[in-house]
Amino acid sequence: MTFLDRISSQKLAETESFRSIRFQPRSISERIARKFTIQKKKGGNRDPYQELEIAYVAQISLAWEALNWNYVCFQQRKANGDGERFYCTARIAQRFQQFQVLLQRFIENEPYQRGRRPQVFARTRISSPKLLQVPEFQEADEDGENIISPTEFSSILEDAIRTFMNFLKADKKNPRQILKSFVKTTSSSMKMGLKGLLRRRRCWNKKWVQGEEEEMDILMGLIDMKIVSRTLRMSEISQEQLQWCEEKMTKVGVLEWKSSKRVLPATFFPLN
Repeated sequence: MTFLDRISSQKLAETESFRSIRFQPRSISERIARKFTIQKKKGGNRDPYQELEIAYVAQISLAWEALNWNYVCFQQRKANGDGERFYCTARIAQRFQQFQVLLQRFIENEPYQRGRRPQVFARTRISSPKLLQVPEFQEADEDGENIISPTEFSSILEDAIRTFMNFLKADKKNPRQILKSFVKTTSSSMKMGLKGLLRRRRCWNKKWVQGEEEEMDILMGLIDMKIVSRTLRMSEISQEQLQWCEEKMTKVGVLEWKSSKRVLPATFFPLN
C-alpha cells in the first residue's frame, strides 16, 4: 500500500499540474512546460491520470482482499474454536470501527471535493493515511486485555464490509453522479442474479440460523463484481488486467447464480 501511495502522490501532482497548465497557461514558463508536456504525450507516454486511476483500483482491490481475508479468518476461527473461550480484542475492534468511520466520512465529503474519484482519494490519503488501511484480526491471548464477544466483533466486521460496499457504490465517473442512479456496467446481469438470490435468502433466514452468514457471502460476491466493473471502467486497461477480471468473475461462481465459499486464494490486481 505504501508503494501505491507513492505512485498516487506523484501522479496526482502531475495530473493537477498538467490540468493547471492546460487550462490556465499564464506565464511564459507555464507555456513552455505545457509545450513539452504535449510533446511527451505525442511521444506515446501515458497520461498521468491513467496511472493514478490504476493505482486507485489496485488500492481498493488490495484493501478488499485484506478485508475478505479478515472475515474468512474470523469465521474459520469461530467455527473451529470453543465458543465459550473464544474472544476478540477490543483494541482490534476499535481499529475496524475507525476503518468504517473514515470510509463513511470520505463518502460524505466526496461530493464537495474537486476532481474525480482517484484524484479525491489520493488527495485524502495524503492527509489521512489510515483511510482504507485494513487492520488485522487478532484473537485475544493476553490476560487483562479488554475483550469482546465473537458476536459483537462479527457485527463490527460486517458493518465495515457494508460500508466498504457503499464506498464502491459512490464511485462514479463524475462526482456529480454520486447522488444519482447507479451506472450500468457489463456485470449488471450478474449483480441482478446475486441480488435476487439475496432476497430469497432473506426469506429463508426465518428458517435457517445460517442465513446471516450466507447473506454476507452474497454481499461479498457483489463487492467482487463491483471491483471488476470499476476495473472495466478504467480509461486504459491491459490484457493482464482483463484476465484478472475474468478470473475474479469465475471465482465468484455466479454462472448458476450460486454464491461461492470465501476460501479462495487472493488474486492481486496487476499494475502493468
